[in-house]
Amino acid sequence: MLRFIIAGFVIGFVLNLTGWAGNVFLLGSMWEQAVAVAPPPMHSPFSPLVHAILQFVSDFVFAFVLCAVYRLGISSWRGSQMGLAFICGVIVWMGGVPMCYLGLVNGGYLPMGVSIATTLLALITFFIVAPLLKIAEGKVWTRVEEYFDCARTRAGIAGFIEAAPI
Repeated sequence: MLRFIIAGFVIGFVLNLTGWAGNVFLLGSMWEQAVAVAPPPMHSPFSPLVHAILQFVSDFVFAFVLCAVYRLGISSWRGSQMGLAFICGVIVWMGGVPMCYLGLVNGGYLPMGVSIATTLLALITFFIVAPLLKIAEGKVWTRVEEYFDCARTRAGIAGFIEAAPI
């Protein structure tokens, strides 16, 4: 479970970082034009801090769902694990990103061009994080967990010795 949580946070962080970099450096001018053409119709009902935090939450949700889909599939998968990671990325991406941006376009909140560009950018970010799914499987963290298991065992033995009547 620890590996799953670590993988979710690592992948969520990388999704946020690559998404931010892509939106700022690759699509920055498109987003500036989109805001000029279709400004947000309402202000956020949340405080600025909560508003900023909520902007990052969705990528962490995607990350944990991606880890869950990968962990569910890995036990019966007979092909390449990297292939499975990419398939899982596409499945999770298809389930959320295009539908979200289609809804934003359909509701008149975003122009079609920036929506398509951002949707494709999100697919690229899912491909970037796909190799990190090995963390969710546990291969990368095995040695670290072995170290902590030994430390827990030593601590347990030490506690037993201290509690033992002499």
